[in-house]
Amino acid sequence: MTVARLSNGLTVIVAENHNAPVVCVRAYVRTGSMYEGEYLGCGVSHLLEHLVAKGAVHEGGAPPQQAKQTRDRVDEIGGQSNAYTSLAQTCYYIAAASGKTRDCIELIADWMARADIAEEDFLREHGVVQRELEMGKDNAGRQMWYAHSRNFYGTHPAAVPVIGLAGPLSRLTREQVLDYHRRMYVPQNMVIAIVGDVKAEKALAYARLFLEGFKPGRVPQLSLPAVPPIAATRRVVVSHKSVSEAVESLSFRTIPLVHKDLYALDVLSFILTRGESSRLARTVKRDKRLVTRIDSSSWTPAWGKGQFRIGFRSKPDSADAAEKAILAELAQVVREGVTAEELTRAKRQKVAEFVYSQQTVESQAATLATDYLSTGDVEFSRRYTDRIQRVTAHQVRAAAKKYLLLDRMVITRMVPAGQEQAAAAAGGGPKAAAQTKSFKLPNGLRVVLHATPTVDLVSMTLATRGGLLLETPATNGVGTLMAALSTKGAGDRSAEQISAFFARAGGGISGQCGNNTFYWQATTLADSFDKALPIFADVIVRPTYGEQELGIFRKSLLAAIARIDEDWHGQLTKRFRRDFFRESPLAMMRTGSEEVVSAATRDAIAAYHRRHVKAGASVLAIYGKFDPARAERRVREFFADMPAGDNAIPQVAARSVATDGETYVHPSQLNGAAIMVAAPGMKLTNLHDRLAISVLDTIISGYRLPRGWLHSELRGKKLVYVVHAYNWAGLVPGAFQVYAHCEPDKAEEVAGIIRRNLRETLTYEFTQAQVDESVNMILTADLLANQSMSSLAMQAALDELYGFGYDFRKKYEKLLRAITPAEVSAVAKKYLSGGYVTTIVTARPQLVGGARSAPALSGEKP
Repeated sequence: MTVARLSNGLTVIVAENHNAPVVCVRAYVRTGSMYEGEYLGCGVSHLLEHLVAKGAVHEGGAPPQQAKQTRDRVDEIGGQSNAYTSLAQTCYYIAAASGKTRDCIELIADWMARADIAEEDFLREHGVVQRELEMGKDNAGRQMWYAHSRNFYGTHPAAVPVIGLAGPLSRLTREQVLDYHRRMYVPQNMVIAIVGDVKAEKALAYARLFLEGFKPGRVPQLSLPAVPPIAATRRVVVSHKSVSEAVESLSFRTIPLVHKDLYALDVLSFILTRGESSRLARTVKRDKRLVTRIDSSSWTPAWGKGQFRIGFRSKPDSADAAEKAILAELAQVVREGVTAEELTRAKRQKVAEFVYSQQTVESQAATLATDYLSTGDVEFSRRYTDRIQRVTAHQVRAAAKKYLLLDRMVITRMVPAGQEQAAAAAGGGPKAAAQTKSFKLPNGLRVVLHATPTVDLVSMTLATRGGLLLETPATNGVGTLMAALSTKGAGDRSAEQISAFFARAGGGISGQCGNNTFYWQATTLADSFDKALPIFADVIVRPTYGEQELGIFRKSLLAAIARIDEDWHGQLTKRFRRDFFRESPLAMMRTGSEEVVSAATRDAIAAYHRRHVKAGASVLAIYGKFDPARAERRVREFFADMPAGDNAIPQVAARSVATDGETYVHPSQLNGAAIMVAAPGMKLTNLHDRLAISVLDTIISGYRLPRGWLHSELRGKKLVYVVHAYNWAGLVPGAFQVYAHCEPDKAEEVAGIIRRNLRETLTYEFTQAQVDESVNMILTADLLANQSMSSLAMQAALDELYGFGYDFRKKYEKLLRAITPAEVSAVAKKYLSGGYVTTIVTARPQLVGGARSAPALSGEKP
């Protein structure tokens, strides 16, 4: 085997296999749907697959007449070609007789290095892909996969279908596709594997010949956010007109590919469902006859946490019993482990699976290339079978115990159309379509109820205006103590009783002090909502604030305060708040000060609760599956005693900064330097400016995921590890901020580049295309971030509390799409034309010139 890096950075892998006179050439580009950045949701990677390999047979069928010239090349070779796009990569391949090796390599090289994407091609394939998306709606399996991915991955880009979403896909332009192609289709981002009856030296020479002139480009940014944790069981029920059975996927969050538990989890999957003698096939399918099909998999991607999934099909009225039986078997594996016979059989099956899979040159090429892409090791799969043989029964049980957490599952069930209610009957939910109602209690509490039959859980959020804004240096931390401790004993229930209830209910409860609000959240499975609501009300209205619980939580909070200085972002945030906000309450940290938290008494905390948790300052939002009429009666009953009144938010003037700016430098024991550059900002109630500056922010730094001017320049020059901008707006004036992390000797240069980029927005002529791209990116990211019942309840509560209306999200897209380039320019001039405050936390402060001493807060010890 030969692994060669060409002078332009492209990797070529050649493996000789002379068993048959055939060859396969596969090209991989690290450009899947997850890496689309500002185009996330547009399906641009998949559309490019159609445009680059017009001669391949895509899912939409045979290539059209316009692609006949490329198709003729494949036919002349006498080969079989295809292409596909996944979350993390796009693959193009052709297999043919080995006598056509030169032609196969030339064709793949042309696709990779010399793709011709004409306007007519774009218009045709853009239409084809949109029809493919519509066609996919009739595919129950595909829709089930989409639903489960959304349920499992939530706000992560992995939740977005590879083909994209209808709206963003329809608005995609050829110019955007070309921009993405230039960015991602660079040789350093590609791997080509050539396997078959070839001579390695000759095949490599062909690759060099046909890829000559393919110039290297900037290596694309492939960073991704962390896969969000699963805090409690999430359950979603969907329907489809073409299914006759119930189809369910039940998943647990696990590991990335390169992890020591990979092998035990893979063996466990085979023990559970591989063959008719496997554990679940034998008990749930054969003995109890609850399912017609059952399977499992341990999917461990290279880019982040994967999932251990169990899937089954059953009669709709047997699905609940099947699920219960499967969970009982999993619990038994956790308790008792697996037998020696099961372990031996599964290990043999795993080895056989790999051996059988490597019989063709196509599969060998795929394995070598994907191993290299995922791990950098072309021998990874070969070593994999050796490591499988070393797995012990103890390791399998330990993996089951560690990852098969029955209170942290993601369950998605698809049922025949019209049977959604029956599938969720155990929750006692409504029998009608989703409905929303808002009302106000006599004490001033505003309530939003959104009942939907499509999920089997209920999420409650109560948000109260105030939060950190009500604190002073003398009370900093009491808000966090008050909100968090309220869940540690309320009414006649102890902390243990509240915790035990929510554990049994498949959910959780929490209280937090935010910058602008105090907020409480609770989620349970739908069948526990009736019992959860009075507990939630007691936590908010009648907390007990026990001395023992204060002692326990105080210790944890003091540890959290100490941990702020353990990482660069915590240090930067703490110092920046003081430098920038000064006498504003936002100068403090929400966790509080060590002095206040250490001295706080239960009486002081209870008094703080009585003073600030008021109905007139609050909104309660409940989203999920419940009877809305019954919920309204019970909300009126349980929250009637909540004190009336509102909270007065202090009047704080916007920060004033001289044109020449201010720079503050703080020494740090950590390696590196952290930088924050900020300009005085706006209140969150200034909706128009907030929307316009969101578009501006997206252009210069991306939205949620890093992109834009700052990222391109600073990452392109290899000056920073991370850089991102965001608009921090509150009930008092906030800031437009840019943070970065770099080497200490680069801190002053990086800060200067950030300030220069911000200044350039004042004269830059923004285009409608830039605005449209940014709006698409914002809408897609926000859509992904607001899918769960808990996020929807929180969004509704905050929108209502801030005066936009609980249904503001229905108006959001229209308002955002109305933003013009002139308005983006205007908001840049309004907020970025003054001076900037720069905070630098660095291991080498002597390298930064012109720094000022950081100001002290009122009441702060020197």
